[in-house]
Order: sequence, then C-alpha cells, then structure tokens
Amino acid sequence: MSNTISKSMDSEKKYELTNTPSCLEGEICDHTPANSPGSNEALIQDAIEAIGMGRYQWKLMASCGFGFIADQMLLASISLVMPQASKEFSPQYATLLSAAQYAGLAVGAVFFGFVSDLIGRRLTWQVSIFGVSIFTAAGAGSSTWATLNVFIGIAAFFGGGNSFEQLADENLVAIDLTVFAECLPRRWGFLLTGLVCLWGLGSAITGLIAWPLVVNFCCPQNATSATCSKADNMGWRYLYIILGVFCLLMSILRTFVLGMSESPKWLASQGNREEAVVSINTISRVNKSAYTMSIDQLHERPTESKNLKSAFNMVINLFRGNQQVRSMICLIFIWLLVGIAYPVYQVFLTYYLEANGVRLGDGSVYKTYRDFCISAVVSIFGPILSSYLVEIHFLGRRRSITFMAWGCSICAGSFTAVKTEAQSLALSCMINFFLNAMYAVIYG
Repeated sequence: MSNTISKSMDSEKKYELTNTPSCLEGEICDHTPANSPGSNEALIQDAIEAIGMGRYQWKLMASCGFGFIADQMLLASISLVMPQASKEFSPQYATLLSAAQYAGLAVGAVFFGFVSDLIGRRLTWQVSIFGVSIFTAAGAGSSTWATLNVFIGIAAFFGGGNSFEQLADENLVAIDLTVFAECLPRRWGFLLTGLVCLWGLGSAITGLIAWPLVVNFCCPQNATSATCSKADNMGWRYLYIILGVFCLLMSILRTFVLGMSESPKWLASQGNREEAVVSINTISRVNKSAYTMSIDQLHERPTESKNLKSAFNMVINLFRGNQQVRSMICLIFIWLLVGIAYPVYQVFLTYYLEANGVRLGDGSVYKTYRDFCISAVVSIFGPILSSYLVEIHFLGRRRSITFMAWGCSICAGSFTAVKTEAQSLALSCMINFFLNAMYAVIYG
C-alpha cells in the first residue's frame, strides 16, 4: 500500500515539475494562477515575502502551539482517564468513552471548518480552545458514566475546531496551521511540519501530571464500583481540572497577550480589501519592517455569497482534475487508516502496558504511567526530524511520509513480539516517534 501511494505521489511530483510550479511547504495554493491579475491572495503572499519572518510570526507560532498542546492533552487524557473512571462507574463497555470523543471531534471538525470560512479564522480560533478548557474541567464533576461521556463529547467538539482537519480555503488543513501558514513566508514552511512536535509535548505534560495523581489518588487495580468510591478515585478528576485550567490559561494568553490579526488572505478572499491591507500593515509594523501596502495594490472583485451551495462547490473543487483527484484519494485513504490505527494503539496503550506489564514486569500503575511519559517525550523529536527531511530535495514530503510510515509499521509489528520490559518500552518509544513524525508530514 505504501509503495502504491508513494508511486502515485511521485508521478504527481513529476507532473508538477514539468507542467506547473508545485506549491512550496507552507504555501496556501489558489485555484487562480499566481500571475492572474485577479489573484489578491497571491499579492498578499508577495507582501508577506517582502515583510519577511519576524516577531509577528513567532508570536503566532507560539499561539498555534498552544492549540496543538491543548489538542493532544484532550486525546492523551482519554487513555489515562478511561481505565480509572471505569473502576468507579463499572460501565459495560468502558472503551466506548473514546467513541464519544471521536464523534465530538468529527462533528466539530466539519462544523468549525465551514464556520471558519464564513466568519473568519480569528473568532473560531479563540472560541475553540476556550470551549475545550471549560468542558474538560466540567468533566471532573461527572457523577455518572453517561455524564462523563457528554462532557467528553462536547469538549472534543470544540477540540475539533482547534487542531483537527478542516475545510478551509479549498484545502484540507487545520485551523491552527491555516492561520500560521497564511502569514508565513514560503521558505519558512518547514515550521509547519516541526510545529507538530508540540503534540508530543502535550502528551508528555499530560502524562507527567497524571502519573502522581493516578498513583496516589485513584483506586487500586482490579477495583470495581462496589469497592471504588468517588472519594477514593479523585485522581482522574484532579487531572481534568488541572488540564481545564491549563487550557484556559493558554486561551487567555493567546487571545489577550499574544493576539493576532484576522488572516489577510481570508480577508482578501472575502473581498475585504481595506481590512486585508490593515492586517498586512499590522504584520509589517510588529515585525518592524519598512514595507507598507496600499489598497490600490489589491484588485477589486465581487464578493461571493457564502451559503450551502458555495460550501458544496468548495468541496467539489477538491476533486477537479486527475492529479487533484488522485492526491485527494491518497490523502483521504491515509487519514482513514490513521483514524483507525491511532485510537486502536493510543487509546488502548495504557491497557496494553498494564496487562503486558504483568508478564514483562511487575505490572504496577507506577511503571505503566512512567513508560507512557517516556514514550511521549521521545515522540517530540519525530516531527523535528521530519521538518529537516522534507527540506531535502530527493525526499520531500512524499518520500518522507513513506519512510516514516514504514518505520511506524515495522515497530508496531515488532511490538507484538516483545520478550522483555525494556523491549516493550523501546518499541513503544519508537512507535510514538515515527507516528508523530508521519503526522507532521501529513499536516505540513
């Protein structure tokens, strides 16, 4: 399968090089040719190139990084909370809690994706992480398993609007990366790939917070609702409260301290030339650049009405032309397989480590969460390697993703045959390393 996708992508790369210039990493491509007099987005990009990389982009990168951290906290926490909360509530199917989360993520991704095109990036960007913080903390007060599922689903709904794949600017990208990419000079595009390292940081932070809380404030292994009371099982609740407060602080920092202007490319695509010019000049001023844009540099064009029909046409545009259709099919197929593999591995990892620990070690909760934290820290470095590899001409994004996918597959297959506790930990670390490295290339 990997070879088929790689060959398809390689032929696409050859087509791009011989027929049209391929988009650089970080460039938001327009269906209108870059040299077309109607392409205001191309003129905005030229302005960003003239301004260059500076303080505004670095602050924006930090703000987007908060989104990645919050997103991964939400995902990592479910695998840490689920085993502990199930002791207290004794549900028939404990692992279905992850289904509530992914259902919320799916609905949120579609909803916020279209909303970001209708009302802009800035408000959607700010509301998403705020919603995650409120409903994550609220989940700590759950008195029943059904209530916990509801709060997890709502928090995930807002999480879907933060760092999950969205439909924006006729590209399947994430809102955080869209905001960052639309203000980024082309040659700095590798930062889009490297930014994903913060997923590993989010997992590590969540694991380090959960580790002492679960060990000291949760019911022992093999406990049931008959022997595990709320008072004896407060650890996972403390975790959700701390994560909620942490996300709230990040939302306040990125809204009131770091801040951002509305995306100039989005404004230009809406026909708001005056606001787009103001946004560009704000970026220039923050970067202490001498560049100034005037409204005369942008072409006046009619504003398209945003409705269900235009949204449908936007989706259709993703599948126009043989090369585009093939690329979209490959990307959708990759994300489909990732969507299956990720929860099967990540959500059930603590269950596997705990169960496997009985055979490979002492099976203690302490070692289970220790191993989780170690593998999370190792995963930080995968996207950093990817950000370097995608800049190598021979590898690019296509061969880099193939290399990372094979690495992840080999380590995952080997994981089923481990004989010692050290082997289990080492392969768990390598799986997370290659997994995040592969994600980084896809998102970038």
